[in-house]
Amino acid sequence: MNSVLLVRLSAMGDLVQSLGSVQSLRAARPDARITVVTQQPWAPLLEHVDGIDKVVRFDRRGGLSALWQVRRELRQERFDVAIDLQGNWKSALITRLARATTRIGMTAEWRQEPRSKLLLQRTVACAATPHPARAAWELVKQVAPEAAFCHPQLTATEAELADERVVLKTLGIDCDAPFRVIVVTDPADPRALRPTAVDAFAEGMPTVLLLGPGEQGLQQANGIVLRHQRGEVRRMIALGALVAAVGGEVLGPDQGATHVLLAAGARGRVFFGSQDPRRTSPPSAQPFVAAGELACRPCRARQCSHPDGVVCMALAPDSAQAIDAGLPPAGAVGAGPW
Repeated sequence: MNSVLLVRLSAMGDLVQSLGSVQSLRAARPDARITVVTQQPWAPLLEHVDGIDKVVRFDRRGGLSALWQVRRELRQERFDVAIDLQGNWKSALITRLARATTRIGMTAEWRQEPRSKLLLQRTVACAATPHPARAAWELVKQVAPEAAFCHPQLTATEAELADERVVLKTLGIDCDAPFRVIVVTDPADPRALRPTAVDAFAEGMPTVLLLGPGEQGLQQANGIVLRHQRGEVRRMIALGALVAAVGGEVLGPDQGATHVLLAAGARGRVFFGSQDPRRTSPPSAQPFVAAGELACRPCRARQCSHPDGVVCMALAPDSAQAIDAGLPPAGAVGAGPW
């Protein structure tokens, strides 16, 4: 086995969760050539990731011409194995277009679009709750059975760290002392922390409220606001690394920015409300849910139907309950009770 193709087009958080298994594959097969296909906006996240030899960028808005371009680039190489980490029609099609000797992915129960398995040669079953990090691990073990379950690791350059440090200093943050980052996202998304929750957790240490390109019109009345613009995903890696270096923490909802900050080494807490952390919790973080019984739990809806709104994300330090996400421990190999 000399060359492996991994296809994970989106989303940002799910791509990051898959990277632990990419790195464990490299550790188990140091001589293998590893190529990853992902969407253009997320490709910068893969820079400096140990284990990736080449990144192929896919323009999801490019239609058939974008697919043809990826096909042409992939066919410049001969892949022994192509692995569909995502589980939809587009990722399965790209897996097939690579013309690899073997094409594998998860079974229908684990796929976003179950019938897309028809484009693969072999599927892998798992009795656990579907999770992107576990799916990547199960699939990588088909190539390297001894590969360990690893947490993703994103690395910032010294220049990126220096630039983000300057920005934080202008906001009044001392990067040599612990500070907290709270990920603030559009409240129209039911996964977002409610403003009352943001205020409740922004105590105890200097706190930065991180807003991304989707929140440019969002105004925060309280707190120090740091805004990242579109195309600045690598700034999140630097920010997470700075938090980690001083023993700070990250708090946020189950959304992409939270996953990136944690993969850069920061410790953190991730809040799920009525959602099921067993499906998407970052492997390195402690997941929390709203305490007590919720009739709508678990919830995977994009629109909240609760008559009082998104009550499950109006959390406070005394109303958030830590739970077990059920993922394997770091370093786990083979099969086990997890």
